[in-house]
Amino acid sequence: MAEQTIRQPLEGKIVLITGASRGIGAAAAKRLAQHGAAVVINYHQNREAAEHVLQEILGGGGRGMIFQADVTQNDQVEAMVQAAREQFSAVDVLVNNAYFPFEVGVLHELSWESLHQAIEHELCAFHSCVRACLPGMIEKKFGRIIVVSTRLAQQPLARMGAYAASKSALESMATTMAIELGPLGVTVNVVTPAFTLTDASLIMPEAFRERVRESRPLRKHLYPADVAGAIAFLASDQAHMMTGSHILITAGRQLQLRRSRAEGKSAYAHSGSNR
Repeated sequence: MAEQTIRQPLEGKIVLITGASRGIGAAAAKRLAQHGAAVVINYHQNREAAEHVLQEILGGGGRGMIFQADVTQNDQVEAMVQAAREQFSAVDVLVNNAYFPFEVGVLHELSWESLHQAIEHELCAFHSCVRACLPGMIEKKFGRIIVVSTRLAQQPLARMGAYAASKSALESMATTMAIELGPLGVTVNVVTPAFTLTDASLIMPEAFRERVRESRPLRKHLYPADVAGAIAFLASDQAHMMTGSHILITAGRQLQLRRSRAEGKSAYAHSGSNR
């Protein structure tokens, strides 16, 4: 009997991941490549890190390329999407993941320019990437748009208002696009992780990280690979009937918060540990 070849769930798909040189973006690039996709690794400044991600993918038998682009700039995004088309094909899956620095501070003390910049960067990048990728998706009558958000969009923390506001606006934009792009065969979904251990988040004190872990029913840290699994699922045909969905990845933390509000006596609520 002839040996059957097992088809990978994302075989033949072209995936563009913004901000893919590290953290969740890098983990998603590796996971989707393992599932058969050709991955475009977008980076802004750290070419060495992007090259490292690419070499891991190529070393595992996958396909990929890197492309430097500031995704808030339309011309650079257009050039990146065109390069992907020339090397592979039109983009099938867009993972909107790029991170933008923001000013930490009490909202009423932030300048309007600072708040406006945080929101503008987040929405501009998403809008530019969607507009650049959409013609190819319409041509193929297939598209997956996956937005990486944050739990702070629903549960803001003091001094993190600029980030929370920008991500809340991003989620609203994504949900609206799910309605508008559905008839074109394009799904739009949001992945919302809670505090995740990345190289960037390791600047937080260990006591804070442990307090977060202990506040979760699963008593576990979240890692980029955990988020990458949800992204891979949403990119696959298994999620073809999902659009406008928001997938929480919190190790169950949202259950703790809901219980504390209902009962009004949780130690977590009293200690203010929903930070």
